[in-house]
Amino acid sequence: MINNKKTISLSVILLLFSTVFFITCTKSSSNKTEPKADYFALIRTEKKKLSAIEGARAKIQFNIKNTGTDPWHSKDKHPCLFSYHLQNKNGETIQYDNRRFTLPGKVMPGQNIDLPLILRIPLKAGDYILEFDLLREGAAWFKDYGSKTSEISLHVKEIKWSDEENINGLEYGKYTHFSSRVEELNQLYKLIRLTLEQNEVEFKGRSGRVYGFSPGKDYPQIWLRDANTIIPASRYFYDLPYLSSWLEEHLYFQEENGALQDWIDAAGQSDKNTTETDQEASAVQAAFQVYQLRGYDWLGKKVNGQRIIDRLEAALNYILGNRFNKELGLITGAHTADWGDVDLIDKDQQALYVDEQTHWTADIYDQAMFFKACKELAEMFSSLNEKDKTEYWRKQADSFQLNTNKLLWQGKKGFYKMHLHLDSLQHNFDEDDIFALGGNIIAMLSGLADDEKCRKIIYTALRRQKQFGISTISGTLLPPYPENFFPHPLLDTPYEYQNGAQWDWFGGRMVYAMFEHGYSLKARDKLLEIIKKNTANRGFFEWDDRKGTGRGSDIFCGSAGSLSKAVVEGYYGIKLKKDSLSIEPKLGTDSGKIHIYQPVNDIFVAYEYIFDSDKNIITLKYNSNFSGKGAVKILIPQLILKNESIRPTILSIRKDGQDLIFQTDLNNEDVFVTIRTNFDNHTLEISIQSPDYSLPTE
Repeated sequence: MINNKKTISLSVILLLFSTVFFITCTKSSSNKTEPKADYFALIRTEKKKLSAIEGARAKIQFNIKNTGTDPWHSKDKHPCLFSYHLQNKNGETIQYDNRRFTLPGKVMPGQNIDLPLILRIPLKAGDYILEFDLLREGAAWFKDYGSKTSEISLHVKEIKWSDEENINGLEYGKYTHFSSRVEELNQLYKLIRLTLEQNEVEFKGRSGRVYGFSPGKDYPQIWLRDANTIIPASRYFYDLPYLSSWLEEHLYFQEENGALQDWIDAAGQSDKNTTETDQEASAVQAAFQVYQLRGYDWLGKKVNGQRIIDRLEAALNYILGNRFNKELGLITGAHTADWGDVDLIDKDQQALYVDEQTHWTADIYDQAMFFKACKELAEMFSSLNEKDKTEYWRKQADSFQLNTNKLLWQGKKGFYKMHLHLDSLQHNFDEDDIFALGGNIIAMLSGLADDEKCRKIIYTALRRQKQFGISTISGTLLPPYPENFFPHPLLDTPYEYQNGAQWDWFGGRMVYAMFEHGYSLKARDKLLEIIKKNTANRGFFEWDDRKGTGRGSDIFCGSAGSLSKAVVEGYYGIKLKKDSLSIEPKLGTDSGKIHIYQPVNDIFVAYEYIFDSDKNIITLKYNSNFSGKGAVKILIPQLILKNESIRPTILSIRKDGQDLIFQTDLNNEDVFVTIRTNFDNHTLEISIQSPDYSLPTE
């Protein structure tokens, strides 16, 4: 009996243990985290393989079904968006975050949507994988919840332009190309060319056949202010019709009082954003660029019975007659955000037009634009030997420079205030502390600001970029206007559109100004920041948000023009006009080559720059068919020694093996050596002292 009791007790114990173990395991299993089905999607597309050239745009159609339990919306706290990861052919991630695509509306569980999108192709040839997925911005990607992604294999072919088939080093050739050991610059070259090509415009106009460029994908017209800033890029790839016929067409639309339109199109339509006061100044500046390349004879060409030069003068006289405050001696315009065209009253299209509610100001952007136009009009009249008009417009420029510096410069802040109010309007914040990038840049580039003012503006821009966490130097209003200050939906949020977003249209001009005013090392750093942002976006956008994500119109041509000037005239330092040439490389410790060609006057300039860090020798080989003499001005690299910049000693300069007498120039932080020369196939060698140094890092 005893043995039986023991057997029963053991059985009971085993039974109890088994029960407890089962309950424990069941409880443990029920607490285990399972993949959530809240955010699941079925992503389908017929395109499993894609082939395209570098930098192209490709259309892809997706069908997406909400197979989860929660609805999707692109305007939630964590908006649901569609995007992709870029991987190499082995599935290794190259670029995790890419362009976000919004959904067409609220997508309920079980609902299907069609989502067409335009994909921007990488700028480097090769084989890739595109992994498409949805995400809740700021929370997680759907694949983190267990949802399946959709993959497309991508083959990117190298782009080749027909003119590059004849690349021949430093000899004459009808092509423009630059290359560098800095890969970002090579990518920029592709972006500039692609952007110009995709914005070409041609139509039959009132003045004849019209050629030009639209600003970007969402703007099919030819805009005067944009077209003015595109010439620094188009001049190296296109002949005279693309530089001047669009301007002649704009002049054909000129009103009897001299006013010019903002835009014209192929249908013969036009319009003027009357909040602005820069259309007429932009026309003069565009004409001045053509004059520098073509010569004074073009200024005498008649448009609808009147000389071009006379129409340009009528345009500036319109401003003096209709947008001029005699008491202050300044140009007037509507209260906008710096150079912008949206007023602070209206929340619809009326925000572009002056009416009885308009608040008037005198802003730095308009003063600098008009000052520059007055100087350039005076120079064009001088080339025609019209002395009275030359003197008149020079005096106008002097007057605007004096009045602007007296009334708008803020010495303690180190930059120009955005504008003066011309009525009783007041704000409950310090508007004068807003650093307006656009107006201050034009003040520098126009010569309105002297060297000391330029130095302060540049350092303000650098400080404000860091202070407000902007990814590049292109932040336009720092700080921006407060939330809902502008009722228009494009500007009602800080760091949006013209209210503080990044615009390389102006950032590129800031980089050029930094090169020009002797801050080349800083300019190079800021240039690379901008290029890296654009190569990540795989294109120029009209504007970018605070972090650098592309917004607004794609393939924005103004950015191509501004960055082309920063690279060709700033970094590579080629200053070519019809009657003058200087070569001013600011490559420092980089090495690179450039060959530019201007179809309008059949002039080419080419050089190869090599920095030998072992021998501390700069070699510059240059050539051009420019017939006159000019300057070669070479930046001596800033070398880093014990965390401080030092200025190396120049030991010798040899031209074609012969020792030269040279001149040393100092421009703020930059040191140059300058020689006078012709441009017939020469080689310079500059030997510098060999201290214990390291090269500046990327």
